[in-house]
Amino acid sequence: SESLAHGMRSSWRAAIVPTVSDPVALAVAIFFVSRASDAFLAAIAIFGAAILCRIAWSELTTTDKDFGFQTRPRLSFMTIWFTNIFNPNLWIFSFTINAIQINHYNKNFGLGVAALYFTTFLVVMCATNLTIAFIISRNRHAVNVKWRVAINRILSVFLLLVAFRFLYMG
Repeated sequence: SESLAHGMRSSWRAAIVPTVSDPVALAVAIFFVSRASDAFLAAIAIFGAAILCRIAWSELTTTDKDFGFQTRPRLSFMTIWFTNIFNPNLWIFSFTINAIQINHYNKNFGLGVAALYFTTFLVVMCATNLTIAFIISRNRHAVNVKWRVAINRILSVFLLLVAFRFLYMG
């Protein structure tokens, strides 16, 4: 929405905020997950899969009315950071998906693979966010609502695939 409303000069902050907020949530989550029993981790993985299925379903049922934007002022970096750090989805994702994945890689393949996963996760997330922000800001007048709905629905299928992987891990 920041890209559509204000272009690339404004949206880059929203695109890179995960590099500042996600490590905080993930450090807390990894601290707890690394000390949990395998049965508890399985329950968390299954809970994470259920949450991903719920998000995927909501994206599959997206309509054009869900994309109504209002004109608003540009957001500051701190506003975006506070929004992200207090977003329950960040904490749910950190506890139910990322920390489980990092713990799994650490136990089975060592700290190096876990660190590589985390670094790759942040780089890919920011690169994807920046790419999307760039494309949307350059084409914000051409991207119609029907495309946004279609893109959301396609991405929801990928969420379902990740959910099934977590069901398998659980």
